[in-house]
Amino acid sequence: MSDNKNTELNQGAAGEETYSAAMREAISAIDVSHSLSQPLKRAVDDLLGVAAQSVGSADASVLIRDGNEGGLKFLVAVSELEEELLKIRIPPGKGIAGLVFSSGQPMAVNDVSEEGSFWSEADKKTGFKTVTLLATPLRTRNETIGVLEFVNRPGEPPYPPFTPEEMDRAARFADLIARLVDAYELGVLIESVFDRAVKTSSSSSEMRSDLREWLKSVDAPREHRELLMLTICLTEIVSRGEAEREMCRDLLETISRFTERRSASSSSYFNF
Repeated sequence: MSDNKNTELNQGAAGEETYSAAMREAISAIDVSHSLSQPLKRAVDDLLGVAAQSVGSADASVLIRDGNEGGLKFLVAVSELEEELLKIRIPPGKGIAGLVFSSGQPMAVNDVSEEGSFWSEADKKTGFKTVTLLATPLRTRNETIGVLEFVNRPGEPPYPPFTPEEMDRAARFADLIARLVDAYELGVLIESVFDRAVKTSSSSSEMRSDLREWLKSVDAPREHRELLMLTICLTEIVSRGEAEREMCRDLLETISRFTERRSASSSSYFNF
C-alpha cells in the first residue's frame, strides 16, 4: 500500500514537472514584439511617401525622440540610404532637426551650406549631400515629439526653395504623422510591459510592483510611462473587490465631467 502511494506521489510530481516545463516553454515562445507597433510604423512610412510627393521633395524622413535629453533618431525614411540613416543618432540640440525639435517652429533652408545650425555628420556618414531642406515639428498634446524633414528636390541642383504653400502642406501632414508616431511609441512601450509581465515568475502583486519600478527608469516618453503607471495602479485597486471597482468608476466619471467642464469653459472664453 505504501509503495503504491509513493508511486502515485512520484507520478504526480513528474506530471507537475512536465506541466511546469510545458508552461515555461509556452511562455518563452510568446512574442508580442512589434505586434502593435509594426503596423503603425508601416502607416507612418506610407504616409511619409505621400507627403514627400505632395511637398515635392526627393527624400523625406521622420525623426523621433531618442531618450529623454532631446536627442533624435530616424524612425522611417523615403531614401535609398534609409538603412544607413536608421543607424544615425542626432545629439540634443544639433542640426536643423534639433533646432526645430527644441523650438517647436518649422524651418525652410534654401542652401544648408549657408546655415550655421546645419549638422553635416549625417551627410558624412551616408555620403549624401543635403542642399535644401524643410523641417516641421511633430506635435501632440502641445508637446513636440519629433520632426518631419523634406530634403532636396527631384533632379539635379540648384533646387527651387520650398514654398509657403508647401510648408503649409507639410504642417498638415505633420499633424497626421504625429498622431501615428505617438501611437507607435505607446505601442512599443505596451509591448515591452506585456513581455515583461507575461514572462515573470512573480505573484500578481510582485509583478505589478516590479513593473512600477521598471517604468520609472525605462527609456520611453514620460506621458506614456505615466499612463501605464496609472493603469497598473488602477488594476491593483480594482482587483481587490466590487467596492473598489465601483469607487474607481465613480472617481473616473467625476474626473471626466470636471475636465469636460474645464474644456467647455476654455472654449467659451476664447470664442466669446
